[in-house]
Order: sequence, then structure tokens, then C-alpha cells
Amino acid sequence: SMKKSLLLKIVSVVFAVVAFVGLANAQVTTSSMTGTVKDSKDGLPGASFKATHTPTGSVYTVITNSVGRFTIGNMRVGGPYSIEVSFVGFKTQKINDVYLKLGEAFVLNVTLQDNSSTLNEVKIVGASTNPIMNSNKSGSSTVVNRQEIQNLPTISRSVNDITRLTPQANGTNIGGGNYRSNNFTVDGSNFNNMFGIGSNVPANGAPISIDALEQISVNVTPYDVRQSGFTGGAVNAVTRSGTNDFSATAFYLMRSQNEQGQKIGDYTIGNVQPFNQKQYGVSIGGPIIKNKLFFFANAEFNKQEAPGQARIAATPSTPFGTNDAVARPTADFLNQVKSYLMSTYNYDPGVYQGYGQLSNNDKFLVRLDWNISKSHRFNVRYNQVESKSPSFVSTSRSPLSGFSNGAGRTDRNALWFSNSNYYQEANLYSWSAELNSSFGSKFSNVLRGSYSHQNDPRSSESSIFPFVDILDGSGVPLTSFGYEPFTSGNLRDVKSYSITDNFTMALGKHNITLGGQLEFNTTKNGFQRFATSYY
Repeated sequence: SMKKSLLLKIVSVVFAVVAFVGLANAQVTTSSMTGTVKDSKDGLPGASFKATHTPTGSVYTVITNSVGRFTIGNMRVGGPYSIEVSFVGFKTQKINDVYLKLGEAFVLNVTLQDNSSTLNEVKIVGASTNPIMNSNKSGSSTVVNRQEIQNLPTISRSVNDITRLTPQANGTNIGGGNYRSNNFTVDGSNFNNMFGIGSNVPANGAPISIDALEQISVNVTPYDVRQSGFTGGAVNAVTRSGTNDFSATAFYLMRSQNEQGQKIGDYTIGNVQPFNQKQYGVSIGGPIIKNKLFFFANAEFNKQEAPGQARIAATPSTPFGTNDAVARPTADFLNQVKSYLMSTYNYDPGVYQGYGQLSNNDKFLVRLDWNISKSHRFNVRYNQVESKSPSFVSTSRSPLSGFSNGAGRTDRNALWFSNSNYYQEANLYSWSAELNSSFGSKFSNVLRGSYSHQNDPRSSESSIFPFVDILDGSGVPLTSFGYEPFTSGNLRDVKSYSITDNFTMALGKHNITLGGQLEFNTTKNGFQRFATSYY
């Protein structure tokens, strides 16, 4: 079936966010800074406030308003930043090692000393965290920076391991809601499981390498109008960018059956099947043009071989009933079936015992950042994930009636061939581009475009061949072979296009944001039973 939906979110054409200054700074890709510049008594209008992102040389400048207040939006997350505050007749103040959090306004209040005074002590009041009742936050949130991400222990290397740091999160659920109610974005691009089957995010819950993330923000109940279109929590992540220094990292992890326990009390498990997982990756970033153009790239690969089905065919020395691992079909019978298929139809059904199942999850990301000028900054990011996970042959033969006595293809009465298994693929391809602009000290704009393609087909190692169940005289399966009956033509394909623009005006103690969002989605869902025929 084909379903096309057009969702126009001209989210009121006017977002009408009239609130205290910090409220309009709850972005999903950037941070901001706000505060006042004063002398010993009152605010200083016309003071110069300059923030420099030290790793990239990105510069943000603003002039304080009539009461000495300033707001800088659309700033890079992280840091460190160096701050310089100056005013004619006053001593310039400098502050270093300032770090910004994703979606949170950093509050910095500065008091300048005039040139005629003797400077004994300078006190600069800043706040990287905000009290519970604070207009600079739009709800309960947790921000995890890159250093914390790198230091956290994780086996799955999934974003879900990071979101657990939020007190209100329980696994993939936030605030007690179902994970399908949440919204997950990377660089403002939709990374939700748009079809809804499976894990909370695409690619089996691992759509992006955690080594490629700069910060993750988990918002339990955000009330910023720009974070809309969902009823649960919001998980917003931004990817890393290059800096003026070249840097590279690499890692390699491995696990096998030797790292897994083989004893339960005094009992030792015998006949342990091979298990092997290898996970490795590399990241590299640096300048193309210093202070102007930067790149960052990341690749990560996860290869795993896990045990297949554990039963073996019956033989004269180990007949059916010897133990639970011995299936009813004999090795001689199954070998005759395979030989007949190979000689008569040139079809290889695979093996029936002693095999492993392979899975993979391969990620790639590249990002470019361009400091066009002091007023305009542009970035573009491409990310892809290609993965597949193995599954045994389906036990169903719907719409036909079930097998006799509740028997199935995969219980101990039967032994199927390996090429009747299938793979569930989970692929994601995503683009995102963003232009951040400032116009003087009062106006700023964010223009963002994104594209996501979630493609989750099924695949098989079998060549095209009818699916066949061989039954005994009572209607109970003995063996099965052929192309898995529900795999051919099974697909889930969703494409999403989005354009967003937010224009913000800083008007004294209040900000007003005007914006709109256009989304266009196409969905394909294919399902066909017995597409290659059934016998």
C-alpha cells in the first residue's frame, strides 16, 4: 500500500512566544547566552559583549540594550568560550572556560569597573545551572555533554544508554509514557521510528554512533512551541564538528563465548556454541580553512555471529529422545532431501544444524561547518546506518489452518534448513542543513532543512524457490525448506522532508519568535504471504 501525507505546520505562522528573555532560547540544535552588564549601580546601555568559541574561532557579538541587557541566540553548544565585555570609560573584563548546554540559556551578569577606580576584586556572576523556577528553562531537562558520554560505561553503545541518566526515564520510556510518544532528533532532523514497529529509534535503536555526538538533551515535558508534534518527552542531539586542531580517535571491542559464563552452580554447560562480536570505529576532525571551514567524520562497525538453532538431527548413536537437543528427523533423511533438491532443482537449502547467524550494524557520518561571517554560520551533515538482524523461519502458515496437535516448524519434532531463515534489515539515511544568522543585536534567524529515509525490508540468503513443509502422516512437520513464506515483498519504506524557519526578535525583557515548519512524508508498506508459492 502507498500512503502519502502532507503536514503543514505553519505553527500558527506566529509562535507568539512572549516571555522572559531565556524562554525563547530552548532550541534543539544550539544554545544561547543572556544576562546584564552593569556599573556599580545600573545597567550599561551600549556595552559591547563578545563571545568567542575557542576551538573554531566562531565569534558572537552583541550590544546591550537601554537597560544593559543582552541576548545571543543560535550559539554552538559546548566550548570553551572566552568572553570579553567592554564599554568606553570602563575596564574591559574577560572570562574564560565558559561551556554552553544544548537548549539552555547560559546566564552571565557582569559588573564593570570604571577606569578611575582601583580594582581590588572582580566578581562575575554566572549560572550554568538554573533553579527549578526559572524562565530560562522550558521544563525539566537533562543535558549530557561529550565528555560525560565518553566516560559512561556502555555495552550496546546506544543512545538509549545515555537517556537513562534522566531521572524520569525508564529504559526508552520518559515520564511514564510509551516510547512511541517521544520525539528524537539529531541536528534538528527527525530520527524517530516513523513506521512504529520495533525499537524507539530506527536501525534497531542505534541510528548514530555515540562517538559522533557533542551533546544530548532530554526534555521530559517541554513547553517550547518549537518542540511540538509529540505528546511525550523530547530527545535532541547535536553532532560533533571539526575544530582548528586535527584530532582522531579509534576503538576496538570484542566479545566471544570465552567471556561468557559456562557454569550454573556446580553444573558446567557443555557443547557451547561459538559466539563472536567485534565492534570498532574511528573518528577524525579538523580544519579545512582555519577559523573558517571545518570537517568531522565518523565510522563505526558492529559484526556479530551468534548461535543458530541448537538442535541436531537424530542418528543411530543419538536417536530421537536421547535428550532435548536431538530432533526427530534423522540426519540420513535430511541429507537425502538436500541431495534431491541440489540434483533435481539445483537449489541449495542450506544446512540444518551447527550454523551461526550473522548480524551487522554499520554507521557513517560526515559533517561540514562553515563560518561564513561573524553574522552567518552554516553546517551540513550526512548520516547513514545499514543493519540487519537474523530471525528463524516463521512458525505460522496463515491463512491456512495450523499444524496438527499444535506442532510447529521449529519445535523438537522438526528440523528446518538454514536458508529458510530471514533477515530483518533496518536502514536509515539522513541529511540535515542549517543556517544560523544574526542581524544586529536584536534579530536572529534559524533556517533548517532535513531529509530522512527509513528503509526496513526483509531479505533472505535463499534463492527464489517455493517454500515447502514436509509432514509426517499425522500432519506434524518434519522439515521445511525454501524461501521464507512472509519475506518476499515484505517492506517498510518511509521518507520524510522538513523545512523549518524561526525568526526571533529580542525586545527588552521579552522575545518574540515567528516561525513555520513544513513536513512532507511518504510511506510504503508491503506484505505478501507465500509470494514464492507454498507446498
